[in-house]
Amino acid sequence: MTQQMAASSFVPCTTTTGPSTGFLSRLNFNDRRQLMALGERVPRGANEVLFAQGAPAARCFSVIEGVVCLSRGIGDVRRQIVGFALPGDALEIAAQQRHEVSAATIGPALVWEIARESFAQFVSHRPYVLHAVIASVATDLTDAHEQMFSLGRRPAEEKLASFLAEWRERLVRIGKDVEPLPLPMSRRDIADYLGLTVETVCRTLAKLERRGVIEILPGRVRLIAEPSDLLSACG
Repeated sequence: MTQQMAASSFVPCTTTTGPSTGFLSRLNFNDRRQLMALGERVPRGANEVLFAQGAPAARCFSVIEGVVCLSRGIGDVRRQIVGFALPGDALEIAAQQRHEVSAATIGPALVWEIARESFAQFVSHRPYVLHAVIASVATDLTDAHEQMFSLGRRPAEEKLASFLAEWRERLVRIGKDVEPLPLPMSRRDIADYLGLTVETVCRTLAKLERRGVIEILPGRVRLIAEPSDLLSACG
């Protein structure tokens, strides 16, 4: 079990004012400090690949600053984005020797990395850390199931409105400014995440703007309607 958990990514201390949402928040200060000391903080440039799907999972990664896109390849050219990792989010929940997804920065980022052997050794002497990892993994799985249910077979307008509301909630949770709401990802990224075409995403954003519930700004969107009212505005 320890070897399996070593392939999981986990959350370092963040530089935001919001609470940590990963398993480190469940550890005491000394354990958290010792674990952080075993890894290193690595600056990453924009659009830099952290790891590729199918590559050996020799290191564990987590975001300190920035946004990281997680995706899976479909065939030779297509991809499905499975998530956008923020400070305090795990990059991957994996129990394999190889990465199950690819991870790449959207803009400049600061990433915390640790050799999986170092993490495995740390956990082997502290079984309660493994319990914290399992609890965090269970939470992440629940969130993933809720996200799948939320998107499901909804029409494009509801998918996009739900994405905007949930993205805002995530940023608020880690203490980020959301007025107006930053959208560092491209329209292509949003399309690949929601299972839509780029044209549909652009057309739907314009439609929501015409309805007066959002205002499109360079790199941002101002939510004029309350997040809880976005979905009802799509009816």
